[in-house]
Amino acid sequence: MNLLNKADIKALKILLASTEEILSWSHGEVKRGDTYSYRNYLPEPDGLFCEKIFGPVHSYQCHCGKLKGKQYEGLKCPNCGVEILPSSVRRERFGHIQLATPVAHIWYFKNNINYIALLLDMKSQDVEKIIYFVAYVVTDPKKTKLRYKQVLSEEEYYMYRFEENLDFVAKKGGEAIKELLEHVDLNKLREEALLKLKSGSSQEKSSAVRLLSVVEGLLNNNRKPEDMVLTVIPVIPPDLRPLVPLEGGKYASDDLNELYRRVINRNNRLKKLYEVNAPDIMLENEKRMLQEAVDALFDNGRKPYPVVNANKRPLRSLTDILKGKEGRFRENLLGKRVDYSGRAVIVVGPELKIDECGVPKEMALELFKPFVTFELSKLGYNKKKAKELIENPTPEVWKAVEDLSKNYVVLLNRAPTLHRLSIQAFKPVLIEGKAIQISPLVCTPFNADFDGDQMAIHLPLSLQSQMEAKMLMLSSHNILSPAHGGPLDTPVQDMVIGIYYLTLSKNAEPKSKRIYDNPHLVELLYEKGLLKLHDSIRFSFRGKIFNTTVGRVIFNMKIREGIFDGEDDYPFINEVIGKKQLERIISEFYDRYGLVKTDILLDNLKDIGFKFATFSGISIGLDDIKIPKERDKVIREAQKKVEHIEAQYNEGLLSESQRYEAVVEIWRKASEEIQKLVFNNFDNFDPVYMMAISGARGSPTQITQMAGIRGLMAGPTGKIIEFPILSNLREGLTVLEYFLSTHGARKGQADTALRTADSGYLTRRLVDVAHGIIVKEDDCSVRRVKATMVGDELIEPLSSKVILKVAAEDVVDPNTGMAFIRKGDTISSKQASLLDKLGISSILIEDFVNGIDVYPIVEGNNYDKPVITLAEQIWGRYAAETIYPPITPKKVKVNKKAIGYVLAESVFDNGELLLEKGRKITEGVIEILEKAKVKEVEVFDENVEPIVRRNELITKEKAELIESLGIRTVKVRSPITCNVEHGVCAKCYGVDLSNRDIVKVGEAVGVVAAESIGEPGTQLTLRTFHTGGVASQDITQGLPRVEELFSARSPKGKAIVSPAKGKVEVTSDKLRQLITITGEKGEKIKIPAPRDKKLNVKTGDYVNVGDILSDGPLDPREILDIKGINFTARYLLHEIEKVYKSQGVDINIKHIEIILKRMFDKVEIMDSGDTNFYEGEVVNKDDVLKENRKMKAEGKRIAKFRLLVQGITKAALSSDSFLSAASFQETPRVLAEAAIKGKIDLLRGMKESIIVGKKIPAGTNMDFED
Repeated sequence: MNLLNKADIKALKILLASTEEILSWSHGEVKRGDTYSYRNYLPEPDGLFCEKIFGPVHSYQCHCGKLKGKQYEGLKCPNCGVEILPSSVRRERFGHIQLATPVAHIWYFKNNINYIALLLDMKSQDVEKIIYFVAYVVTDPKKTKLRYKQVLSEEEYYMYRFEENLDFVAKKGGEAIKELLEHVDLNKLREEALLKLKSGSSQEKSSAVRLLSVVEGLLNNNRKPEDMVLTVIPVIPPDLRPLVPLEGGKYASDDLNELYRRVINRNNRLKKLYEVNAPDIMLENEKRMLQEAVDALFDNGRKPYPVVNANKRPLRSLTDILKGKEGRFRENLLGKRVDYSGRAVIVVGPELKIDECGVPKEMALELFKPFVTFELSKLGYNKKKAKELIENPTPEVWKAVEDLSKNYVVLLNRAPTLHRLSIQAFKPVLIEGKAIQISPLVCTPFNADFDGDQMAIHLPLSLQSQMEAKMLMLSSHNILSPAHGGPLDTPVQDMVIGIYYLTLSKNAEPKSKRIYDNPHLVELLYEKGLLKLHDSIRFSFRGKIFNTTVGRVIFNMKIREGIFDGEDDYPFINEVIGKKQLERIISEFYDRYGLVKTDILLDNLKDIGFKFATFSGISIGLDDIKIPKERDKVIREAQKKVEHIEAQYNEGLLSESQRYEAVVEIWRKASEEIQKLVFNNFDNFDPVYMMAISGARGSPTQITQMAGIRGLMAGPTGKIIEFPILSNLREGLTVLEYFLSTHGARKGQADTALRTADSGYLTRRLVDVAHGIIVKEDDCSVRRVKATMVGDELIEPLSSKVILKVAAEDVVDPNTGMAFIRKGDTISSKQASLLDKLGISSILIEDFVNGIDVYPIVEGNNYDKPVITLAEQIWGRYAAETIYPPITPKKVKVNKKAIGYVLAESVFDNGELLLEKGRKITEGVIEILEKAKVKEVEVFDENVEPIVRRNELITKEKAELIESLGIRTVKVRSPITCNVEHGVCAKCYGVDLSNRDIVKVGEAVGVVAAESIGEPGTQLTLRTFHTGGVASQDITQGLPRVEELFSARSPKGKAIVSPAKGKVEVTSDKLRQLITITGEKGEKIKIPAPRDKKLNVKTGDYVNVGDILSDGPLDPREILDIKGINFTARYLLHEIEKVYKSQGVDINIKHIEIILKRMFDKVEIMDSGDTNFYEGEVVNKDDVLKENRKMKAEGKRIAKFRLLVQGITKAALSSDSFLSAASFQETPRVLAEAAIKGKIDLLRGMKESIIVGKKIPAGTNMDFED
């Protein structure tokens, strides 16, 4: 690897290693299981640490000590045979063990797929029996009645061999399997599998597809099936399995050494048994033990009885080293520890600016150590003296640290790092003390508080990394949330209460008629005590006179400080300001004046807030919690109502569930009434009231529990307990009440613990599925297409990418200078292959881009109060078709009279777009319509002005206008329908929410999407929600519902969807209901439904395909087949959004669309046509569409396919990149499959690049040429 520049790695290929290849890596055979000699602590010759094989322990020094020094480099010692090299080669040099008998590789017969059994067309159990010497397999039946590959038990073998005296050859163990595999004819297997695909049963077809993928992999990569049985085992370099001497002559050894030792000892014993012609039974036993020893070395965890150490702990085998959280992939390759970092407790720094952090001096000295040494060397100190000075710092050392800290930024990270705002850059300010200080404004994005939280600090070292940190990661550049675009660095708690107190009004008329127009004068009079903060005054602002308060004048003056010089156009804010209003002010200010001025505004708001929170003297005492007098009356009334309900129940007028629901409803209403009484009982200046109303801390419900009534509690199952807690926290609870309220508290604690783990796992799966989605280009409707090259090897030619696409430029023959493809031409297969012949490497093409329909997200059909409005979803997106005001279009016949009108709808022909909405009708358009046999079209008059044209950005104002005009649905461009392979384009993504600007090429939108969805996961509730009562069903909500949707699972109690159109008849008996749909031709479809399922149809209704016949959640896989991708994507989108919104979490829908893009990117081939795909094969949608265009151009049959929706786990595992999939889950299975198929990883995503040590292919490292 050291010879290879990491940036040069373009792709990685993984293959099954042959015996010859393993021997070519090896530097010698390991013949003994010994490690170090106890006499001289040197490695034993020919042992597991032998210097002759693996290189010298001490650099440039041989085993016997004859040759010593760098001058002998490359020579071999004539005495001991050790090559004189640096000791680092002991990390690179392999050895090998020559096995006395072939041994099967455990990955290929004890994995999800038993590859050996698949290729031999045998049962998995039989193959295992043969490998472990339980059964024989006939390798040559000769002229007997036995079959080739017939499996015989011991008894059968002896019966045929000795009782019937048959002459045949049957063997056991790895050598039998090896012999069978050597006789496998891959080409013949391939032909047989293709035959089964054409005429076999569905089960035969699915196994044929599986077999074909393996056979093709082996054929294409020139591999032999017998390589799955090993005759030689590689021994990994000794420094990767170290042995460390401890005190008292003991050693701490890596488990691998013990596993290798067992293999060597058994192998040597088997060789000895061969030499002495031991009986077969002894040989067989030893061979089986050797097979088990090799199994344990490769994958000890998979064995039923793993090899254990003295403490009964299973030894860590090669597979265990790779897989899991502590494995090589996740622990070392994806998560590395770094130098120049530290961690400390955090404390608040109220005087710090938003982009500053306080760093303890000692910590800064440690972080900047090498730079300080360099600064001291400029003053004439040598290295040794400089080191001494740093150990005992002098004033010149501190001056160097002070000077350095001014030019650098540091990164702060608070674990758990749930989204990118958990790591931000700050300008360090040196402080005394031992704790890091941060601005209170950045607590929200870090989710930090000052109750003992710790933060890690890192120093980016290189100039480039410092530039990136300053330009992109500075906290003052990250004040908006990437998840929803709203401000995150907002004042909280004491700052909010200070500003609320400052802008409060007593709603009185001004005492004096004097009109003030100078805010400085008002502030002066307040400071002199001549005006009070909440006094009403008359104030003149830009010529307008109005009533306001002294506090609001001061507020408006203070927020302008340092932002505007002289006159400004910012309005006077004349209202009481709480948390919500602050967020609105910051958001509008950002849109109006940009980032830099908003940063100053935030710092101003922080200073005002703290100052006036201090001046207010707000505190909270027992007497501030006022209990309303009317409370007891409300409780007595409710108790009377409950008694009345109980009486009705006792008389048998109500069922148990009706009684329960009525009682719960009575107490719920009583609680609401008491809440109103509590709040009416407060004065505007009561501390408790101010805290809750301003949004600084606490909620109305909490205050009701303190001063009113605690109310109803949930029991352990989540069902509401019908006995309310009538006391409040001010009075204190009785023993029974206290006991009843512990249920909810415990459940809350348990939920929080479970939720954190579940949410983290959801985030991990989301990141894994989406990390490869990067903004690759500006616009996928016009884009430059290139051939895919890896080094000098052509992976995919240009022709296959551009065939049947429309050229967006003239393409010139470099030899003649003549254009052979004109702009606007559809590229034929002949022209496409000419591009390859002429060596043209890239071409600009035009592409039709579809979009998705966006509707308001509503509960039921309540469009008056949408969960998420249409405007919220479409602002910052590009229109996929022209949006007109709501005018009814008219129909016109397709003839010359239609010229001049504008199309009111897009026109499709066999699912392909012919003409888009908003296209003006010309003679050419008439020709296209007549050719497609379209008789009439819907049109608008030419002078109808569209609100937004196709491919134009929908701004906030336009979005609000569209909504106000009553338009219910808009088609926008979406990542789901974007044409870019392995990524998205800027126009299909829209605005980057973290800066409200068009997203830049290179932005890692996939990771941002995953973090935006995963980060609020911990706030979602857990478990199912019980409504109580008898027949009501549990509704899955919160985090489990989000997981269910992202996993595309079939939900519990799912809705019934009509599979056909026709007339409905509903019948029922004691056990179930039955829906019968009678089609137009009289065919009947019967659908059973549970007895308590609420149906949406009755006998006599007429239904269409895809109509929803009952209540309950939909099954994504079912509706995808019936209603298509647009409907399914919209359903998943809306359902996920509803869960988050119900918990008060905002997430922009584009993030969910990014994940859905990956969930919908596979298809199943139903009919392969003339393509190279197989029926039943699951492949990338893009690959099929590309191949189909090629077939169409050549006049051949195209492949027909069925769309699939994959859950995120499956989508991550079926990634094109085996490195990404292997570092996610099921490492052995992924690697075994990739090796046997000879997969190539083109390193397109983030994880793959990090694993091989390249820079990630995004952001500042984006290959813009590509």
